[in-house]
Parts: sequence; structure tokens; C-alpha cells
Amino acid sequence: MRSTADAFVAAIAKGDARAACDLLTPKTLRRMEALRPEGCPAALGTLKLPSAAVRDVEVWGDAAQVRTGGDTLFLREFEQGWRISGAGCTPRGDQPYDCVLEGS
Repeated sequence: MRSTADAFVAAIAKGDARAACDLLTPKTLRRMEALRPEGCPAALGTLKLPSAAVRDVEVWGDAAQVRTGGDTLFLREFEQGWRISGAGCTPRGDQPYDCVLEGS
């Protein structure tokens, strides 16, 4: 799971939106494409997601939260491995995180 988060952050840092999109959950990818008809790779670059290194990982069964130097990522586990379900997330106290990129 950490390797998926590392790969996502590295893809964002390199500007490789296609590689980053390949790491999204199916629902997150569909939501991204529905909200941004130009497609995930073109749209992902407009989100200005932080690309700092992974610092902390918490796992709860098939769900995980990864904190980087400037972001919080959420991941879900699928048969094909861990995928990003949320990125660009900021805490809101007792409320759910507010994520720039989200799905499930």
C-alpha cells in the first residue's frame, strides 16, 4: 500500500498524470472523468496536488490513510492492489476530510 502512495506522489512530482490516473480507484477515475470531460490526465494536472514524500501510514482492513509532507491520501484495496481514492485532502475538525480528488 505504501508503494502505491509512493508511486502516486512520484508521478505527481514528475508531472506524469497518466501514471497517477492509473493508480486511482475505478470510482475515483470515473468521477474525475465525469467532472472533467477532457479526461483524467489532462484534468489531474489542473488540481495542483502536493507531491511531498510519504511520512505516515495507517491501515484499517481494506482502507488506508497516508500522510505526506503536504497532503493526506486515502486508499482502498482491490483485487489488483491498493488504489488512491482521495488526494489533496485537508482535515476539517470533526467533519470528514475535504478532498480535491475523491471517489471511493
